[in-house]
Amino acid sequence: MSEVQFRNTDLSLEIERIIKAPRSAVWRCWSEPDLFRQWFCPKPWSVAEAEFDLKPGGRMNTVMVGPNGERMDNKGVCLEIKPGERLVFTDAYAEGFVPAPNPFMTGYVDLSDTEDGHTRMIWGARHKNEEDKNKHLEMGFEPGWTAASAQLDALARSLEASDAPIPGQPEFAAKTRPCFFLPEQAEEAARFYVSLLPDSRIDSVVRPDPNGPALVVEFSLAGTAYMTMNGNPNPVSSHLASISVLTDTQEETDRLWRELIADGGEEGQCGWLKDRFGVHWQIVPKALPRLIRSGGPQTAQHVFDALMSMKKIDIAGLEAAARIAA
Repeated sequence: MSEVQFRNTDLSLEIERIIKAPRSAVWRCWSEPDLFRQWFCPKPWSVAEAEFDLKPGGRMNTVMVGPNGERMDNKGVCLEIKPGERLVFTDAYAEGFVPAPNPFMTGYVDLSDTEDGHTRMIWGARHKNEEDKNKHLEMGFEPGWTAASAQLDALARSLEASDAPIPGQPEFAAKTRPCFFLPEQAEEAARFYVSLLPDSRIDSVVRPDPNGPALVVEFSLAGTAYMTMNGNPNPVSSHLASISVLTDTQEETDRLWRELIADGGEEGQCGWLKDRFGVHWQIVPKALPRLIRSGGPQTAQHVFDALMSMKKIDIAGLEAAARIAA
């Protein structure tokens, strides 16, 4: 089997490549703009700008530049995201699903683990007609995407190496941080969590065996330090501790709720939920404390009564309850 498999089927073009790095590292190359810029264009072209908001309808905008001053502005949106596994995006819309005048393709990437701990990446593009597909081939789809995937492979391998502690440096940055003690998904959980909110990142990965799983992952979530740790054979989920997120809008509330209960999470009451790793969250719109404080005891009671009937918090429902009491 050759290093890269190229497929031309119906209106789709795609390549398949084994990336010799863990799936978490490959996902970072796709989802973190600073990393994405380093590999996405085959040299001598490069990505000058990349701006992502990885949620359905969120922007996926790039600016590509050539060696002779060429410039290609690409505006699009994310259609589907499954952190660590699948990303679908298109130039058929701009941010917020505003239709684009001249769509060209819908791109997709699927990631899965190989038996030796590497990543199988299928990266493709679907076109609206045969003419656009042939145009993409003439633009150099196969050599261009093959070269870009090789650059991704090199970058993902370097990230895997950088996960090791730096000699002489402290392994943990924060003096205090909540710890979630999981059976074996410490890195997967941390990578998922930092994909949810701005100002979030992986701070350190402790991997005693360079070829084995992480033991501890320290990360920042919206600027607050947390850590996940592997090795708990009998985890017991509890409401005693939870991650509380204050949201600005119903859209943000809906997105976080949807992503956190996906793949085995569970809805709770009054804004509580449990994600697929067993960690409890409270997704609380800022409107809730504002409305409780906006009037007297009667208003607060009406808002509280409305809250008690909800699972995911509905801002319009809270506002309606506050108006009844006014």
